[in-house]
Amino acid sequence: MFGPTEKNEAHTVFYNTLYIFRDDPMASQEILEVVRNLLLNKKVSGKKGRKPLADTSNLQEEIIKKPAPPKSDFIGKVLDIPVDLPVDIPLRNDGSIDVLDILKTTVRDFDQGTIALGFFRSYKSSNHIYVNSEHFIKVPRESTYDAEMYQVLANWLRKFHGFEITGQWHLEQVCDDGDYHHLYCDLTIKKPDSSHPEALLELLATASISKLNGHFEQVFKYIQQLCPQEIWIVHFSHEDFVVSDPYWPCEKLQEKGLNVVHFWHDKEFKNVRMSASMQPEIDLLRQHIAKLETENNKIKAENVELKAKVEKLKDKQLQIELAKNLLSVP
Repeated sequence: MFGPTEKNEAHTVFYNTLYIFRDDPMASQEILEVVRNLLLNKKVSGKKGRKPLADTSNLQEEIIKKPAPPKSDFIGKVLDIPVDLPVDIPLRNDGSIDVLDILKTTVRDFDQGTIALGFFRSYKSSNHIYVNSEHFIKVPRESTYDAEMYQVLANWLRKFHGFEITGQWHLEQVCDDGDYHHLYCDLTIKKPDSSHPEALLELLATASISKLNGHFEQVFKYIQQLCPQEIWIVHFSHEDFVVSDPYWPCEKLQEKGLNVVHFWHDKEFKNVRMSASMQPEIDLLRQHIAKLETENNKIKAENVELKAKVEKLKDKQLQIELAKNLLSVP
């Protein structure tokens, strides 16, 4: 029997052989037809995605099913809403912003032409990631999505609702190696009257499992200083099966509040699909309640301390009054 390593090696050799036949100009039409069918029907067996926790929401949804309307200077026009009316922010039952709905709305407003140009101008190699059953395909870089995400969020949440949208938030931190490091958080969404961001977004583009794992860990270095309400890994990928067979963070990181959404799209950005793993609303509500209880306990402790100070002041005042009375006695 073959072990996992031998199976992966055999898998690689087999499909590399198919690619050789596919590119061989001397191969017959019958052989080419068989090779194409095998390449189209194959599925990557070496990728073992972690399952979301039992109490998380694993959502799969088609975001864009047809060509989006032309890009406009106002998000209101794109969403067929009068430009003099602000676009409502999606909220949860507890009144907090629904970050996943915000992400879906934002992606729907991405400029199709800009994303399409990324395949030819602002691109990188997919390396060993399968894209249309092939390796080393040109795919858009992270900066392509980062720029679109920032623009739409700023035009929507900042202009209409006064939110602060920050890109590449510069953080300074002494890390585990003992050295001083400069860190840069991709995007944050923050209310102007709030001390901490509502959401922290870390973007990736057609990332390998090792790179995903690295960012799953990296994002927690940001939250030590920013303390956001929610943390999201937003992965735009052209990889085959990224939505139907997504890769999730380990159970420990999911329990710490790490949310992940994978967006797949075609070259023209006319078809976009999504798969998300996030904390259920009840867990977010529990966290919010726990935070309120902590703040309430802090206020109670401060009140006790304040009462003690007041009692001391009263004692001093009483002593002063007694001293005055004694001095006034003939």
